[in-house]
Amino acid sequence: MPTTTVPGGPAGHLTFSYGGTSGLTVAQQIANALGAAFAAGTLTQNTVSASTGPTTIAAPTVSGGTSDLIIESVTGSTTVIAPTVPGVYIATNNSTTPSTITAGANVQLFTGTVGGVYTATGTGAEIGALGGINTITASAPGETIGGGTGSDLLIATGGDVVVTDGSDTITLSGTGNLVIGSTLAGSVSALVTDGGSNDTIVAGANPMTVTATGTSTIVGSGTQIYAGSGSLTFVGGVGTASVLGGTGAESLTAGSGGIVYGANTDSSATVNSGTGGVTIFGGPGDSVSLTGSFGTAAKPDYLIAGSGNETLNASASSSPNFFADIPGTVAASVAMIGGSGNDTMLAGAGAGSVTMTGGAGSNVFAFFKQAAGGAKDVVTDFNSSDSVYIEGYASTGSAAALLQSATVGTGGVTLTLSDGTSVTFSNLVSPATLAGKIQYG
Repeated sequence: MPTTTVPGGPAGHLTFSYGGTSGLTVAQQIANALGAAFAAGTLTQNTVSASTGPTTIAAPTVSGGTSDLIIESVTGSTTVIAPTVPGVYIATNNSTTPSTITAGANVQLFTGTVGGVYTATGTGAEIGALGGINTITASAPGETIGGGTGSDLLIATGGDVVVTDGSDTITLSGTGNLVIGSTLAGSVSALVTDGGSNDTIVAGANPMTVTATGTSTIVGSGTQIYAGSGSLTFVGGVGTASVLGGTGAESLTAGSGGIVYGANTDSSATVNSGTGGVTIFGGPGDSVSLTGSFGTAAKPDYLIAGSGNETLNASASSSPNFFADIPGTVAASVAMIGGSGNDTMLAGAGAGSVTMTGGAGSNVFAFFKQAAGGAKDVVTDFNSSDSVYIEGYASTGSAAALLQSATVGTGGVTLTLSDGTSVTFSNLVSPATLAGKIQYG
């Protein structure tokens, strides 16, 4: 069983054992600070055998040093106060039974695995538990709290930092909170309810579920999430959420405020349009799936390809969607797959080739002249309700000329544009099917 040792006690040290593996917990950071102060000769320690009511930590004997109050037991509840003399103030809870302790401003409270109820009440306060079942509350801005390997309830009320390492339930309110997930992979998961605004969540190596319940509709007030290597499940609220993908599996559902999702390093993600709009930015090696039916012709969902080979798949979406590749110089192969709605697919803004599958509905396939040319674009399922737009070539030809020079082969009907770009309709056997369907400009 792993242990953490800090200076103090009759034997000169206190050893706390905890189950599982601990990541970068707040408790471990406080313990490390105690050890560093002891090694540097700047640590002052005092012990209180039974603490009740307000207790003030003694000022350090070394100017600007560290002072540690060791609490052997707590009767009822106690409040630990730091004096105004400059220094680092730590309270080490060595109780063997669950405690109720309030940490005042600038007090760093370290507790082991017995569990308890702990509250931070001032700027600079920190509370860290190695384990046990704890309820830890940050009640004022500028506080840091964190549980250990146990199942904790962590509450932040605005402007606070929450570090999660166990199977924690995290409740956020106010604005500007920061949640940091575990750095060590495991089977435990964190459940976050974000009732605040403009909060940032950095998911870690463990699974995390985030539900946004805040009511603010101010632009920029939505949840911002940076996914990690663990799986992420997110349900949005009324604010527009921003999610940057990690390396774990991601399942996102938009609330009425919608979601802006950047795939980043993620290789597979599913985004449901839910009750709000979705904008998806792909990335190299990504496969992003869009589901749901929220989009409209006036406000479709957007799927924008990044700079690498990727798949944007909206085959399970029943609403109108808008696909495009972004301008760039890196040649890439992009697959765009539409659903049952009326989709618009654009190619040519970026280097490389695009394969388009419109799906059911009346779809638009648009091809813009590239700076370099030479793309090998493919439309796999053109039908009589679809339209083709060839843009940027007006001075060099016409729709009629394209059809006249079209070639037919085993791969379908191919149109060759003046910059060397080819557009192949792989399901067609005759150019006549395209007559009257091409807008050339």
